[in-house]
Amino acid sequence: MHIRIIDQYRGLPRPVYILAIARVIVATGTFVFPFLTMFLSSRLSMNDQEVSGYLLLVALAQLPASMLGGKLADRFPRKKVYGLGLFLSIFFFALSGFFCHSRAVVFLILGGYFFSNLCHPILSAMIIDVSRPETRQESYSLVYLGFNLGYSIGPLIAALLFEKYISWIFWGQAIMVSLAVLLILLFIPGKALQNSEAAPASPGEPVEKSSLWKLLRRDKLMLIFAACMICYAFSYAQTSYLLPLNLELVQGISQAAKSNSLVWSCNGLVVCLAAPLVVMLTKKNSTLFNCALGLLFCALGFGGSALIGEKNALLLFLVFLWTVGEILCNTNSGLFIAGQAPLSHRARYQSIYDVIQSLGKATGPIIMGLFLLKSSYQQGWLLVGGLCLLAAFVLLKSCRLKNPGRSGQEAPPGSAAPISTEA
Repeated sequence: MHIRIIDQYRGLPRPVYILAIARVIVATGTFVFPFLTMFLSSRLSMNDQEVSGYLLLVALAQLPASMLGGKLADRFPRKKVYGLGLFLSIFFFALSGFFCHSRAVVFLILGGYFFSNLCHPILSAMIIDVSRPETRQESYSLVYLGFNLGYSIGPLIAALLFEKYISWIFWGQAIMVSLAVLLILLFIPGKALQNSEAAPASPGEPVEKSSLWKLLRRDKLMLIFAACMICYAFSYAQTSYLLPLNLELVQGISQAAKSNSLVWSCNGLVVCLAAPLVVMLTKKNSTLFNCALGLLFCALGFGGSALIGEKNALLLFLVFLWTVGEILCNTNSGLFIAGQAPLSHRARYQSIYDVIQSLGKATGPIIMGLFLLKSSYQQGWLLVGGLCLLAAFVLLKSCRLKNPGRSGQEAPPGSAAPISTEA
């Protein structure tokens, strides 16, 4: 079994491995975001309302950034747009290191994240460009694993720098991203990244010239999928909002801090160990079915959180359940979107998933906070679990609307047949 798990990642196109390594480097250099709340409160002396307002602004900024990145990457060579976006991100983060003791730094950080988020849909589109249809799910999975591997290391390094070398959190992130940019620019040939203007359409397939919004209005399955995944993003946002509050109530602040750290260690470990197995076992399913299955796991994991108490055994089991759901949703969403996208709109379609994630992150804490004014934490978890269950049911019913195809088969761009994954 373990040989088959490893073998599925062999023989992928060389650019896929380069993108995966670059993703590890970028994620390892993710120093700023894990400590952004602590930085704003302890270093810049912001109160709770100021911190939450700024975090909301960072989340909302991802919406126009993702849409702009997708549009630019469909009109110009992807590698150049990706390199320029990351270069501007590097510039803003490097500059932040010199102004980290002034409140003016918040605008520089916002600029850094804007251009970083601009690159997310471009990366997803590049994976589609350089991978083969029959191994596309494995390609996305490998890049997804690279991100989680790097992200499990980055915050540990940042923790060592935060206390006495705060400027190096920003400079360190700028340096790591610079290495990833050089790797992509030097080792991935531009001809491997075919954008919509350069790549010829398949025989009999016209290049779609309609706007993204006109295409989406005609694509009912895509709209249903987007609505269901907004439910997923809203629910997942509760792992960083509702879960810490609930743990603090039942365990006390000291034990809750340890338990919360344990949750994310467990989450990262499950992703790294289970993702290859989950991909291997489910890659023959349609991507829409896999997303529905992921939502069912999330419904069990989040809904069951209404039962968490002082002991962590049940908590860790629930983390395992919603992490499996996370793997299924994240390694199938991008490929489903790719299967729905006309060739001329690949990057713009990929930006939809980033928009979905942004909406979930931005609205999750706000809506749940309003719900908790008159409800308990347990009722909050039941609401989240029920929302995931409803979304899973809708996706399962939607599998019958059109033929979603199989994960390893690419439908003609713009057709009804979807594929699956995210980076």
